Amino acid sequence: MTEKILGYILIAVGVMAILYSSLSVYDVFTKQAKPATLFSFSGIKMDPAQFLGNNLPPGVTLPKGAAIEIMTPEMINDTSNIFAHVVLMGFIAGSGLKIATIGTQLVREIVVKLKQENVPS
Repeated sequence: MTEKILGYILIAVGVMAILYSSLSVYDVFTKQAKPATLFSFSGIKMDPAQFLGNNLPPGVTLPKGAAIEIMTPEMINDTSNIFAHVVLMGFIAGSGLKIATIGTQLVREIVVKLKQENVPS
């Protein structure tokens, strides 16, 4: 009897872990919550003088140190943080699945059916 009680508790804990991770990912994607700030990269910048070289038309000069920002730091960090959040919540949901599976194995009755009713000794 105690196995069944423990099994139901494990099923409840596993289902709650799965629901928590699902709702957390939903909140992050709908921007109702922010993912944990794990990454803080700088943006990607490129100096046009490096890839244009001396192939400029006559009369055109580039200012020194003028860098073009290709990707902003917010774009890189938000994408990385959301991806890390989804991976972490996937791990939590997988753990909840394993816990609930153990619970269902404890709740389930083990029934053994023999082909012969009278077993010769």
